[in-house]
Amino acid sequence: MKRVILVGFMGSGKSTLGKKLANKLQVPFIDSDTEIENHFQKSVGELFAEHGESHFRELEREYIEALDLRVDFVLATGGGMPCFGDNMEKLNKVGTTFYLERSAKELAHRLANAKQQRPLISGMEKEELLEFIESKLQEREEYYKKAKVILGREEQTAEGIMSFLEHLHL
Repeated sequence: MKRVILVGFMGSGKSTLGKKLANKLQVPFIDSDTEIENHFQKSVGELFAEHGESHFRELEREYIEALDLRVDFVLATGGGMPCFGDNMEKLNKVGTTFYLERSAKELAHRLANAKQQRPLISGMEKEELLEFIESKLQEREEYYKKAKVILGREEQTAEGIMSFLEHLHL
């Protein structure tokens, strides 16, 4: 059974890498935010605005529990999913978790130049964005680092993850 779960801050490359990896492994790629949006027919921003963050985090918890029904997949989690309650522990039980570690400076650069705008950071100037990322990353890293494998920048390739999976006999 191949269940690969990519965790990390927004803009770390979870979706881009996840799609490439899923293609190489010939398994479905899933994005937790997209699946939750499709299920509720609302964007993550709308769900946050209407019901608050704690409700959204509960939806994520339920989503993680439903992953047990799936066999093979590569999952890109939302950036905050692993950081609430025991979600990271649950993700570790569901599959092999990989933390895509990036510096705050690199994340700020990637997010400032991203095609897709993120509601959480829209309208922020570069300095404000960097300060926000540094603060959030400091809060979240303790959760991200509970992943089974922490990948440095050079290891964040489909081939790199596949070699880890082979090494772990998955």
